[in-house]
Amino acid sequence: MLFRCVFSIINICFFALGLAIVVYTWLLHLKTTDYGSLMGSQWFTAPMILIISAKFSMLLGIVGCMGAWFEKRALLFIYIITMVIIFVGLLFGVVFIIALNERVAMSTHEKLLNNIRQYPDKENEFYKKMTIIQRRLHCCGIDEYRDWSNGDVWSDHSYIPDSCCIEEKFGCGKHMKLNETQGLIYTDGCFNMIQKEINRNLMIVGILAFVLVFVEGFCIVVALGLLCYLRQRDSYI
Repeated sequence: MLFRCVFSIINICFFALGLAIVVYTWLLHLKTTDYGSLMGSQWFTAPMILIISAKFSMLLGIVGCMGAWFEKRALLFIYIITMVIIFVGLLFGVVFIIALNERVAMSTHEKLLNNIRQYPDKENEFYKKMTIIQRRLHCCGIDEYRDWSNGDVWSDHSYIPDSCCIEEKFGCGKHMKLNETQGLIYTDGCFNMIQKEINRNLMIVGILAFVLVFVEGFCIVVALGLLCYLRQRDSYI
């Protein structure tokens, strides 16, 4: 009876932890939506893997509580097997994405430079997203502000988007040379800033994933103990 109550309390706490991780990681994911599509897949990311794993773990917590409270060995067995699968999947999934981050960043960097050199007009999706990013991160271009004027489309001009201006006004980007000397435009590129934010988010996700994996491992051990206890007790009946 004591074992059953302890296991149920642990799973209730685990459910609360999973819910907190889902909410926090989802907010973290929403912060990256401005540039998520520019940096690759918005869904195959470390935050999304953690969110999916935490949701499944929460559902399993309910199954574990039912198996413990009603002493259903089949439910406990399902709980243990599925939890082990999530445990391994989460561990390898997050590690794989973190390890792949540098390679994705290099290919994305080239893609962004090609887009900024060849974009057709100010109404396309790339330009709109870059405008949002430049306003939010206080940056301009990919590596530097001159990326805009070095583009194939703007090769005959020497100006930048208005969103690169510190005090944004209509047409302020057309006076790039003057604003550059007077310090009125953002000169740092956006790519390094985006990478710093992504790396910071990856570190947070890694810590949360480690916490979730640790608690999952503890729940698996306790569930195995409860399952062994029920089998041993039933063998004496």
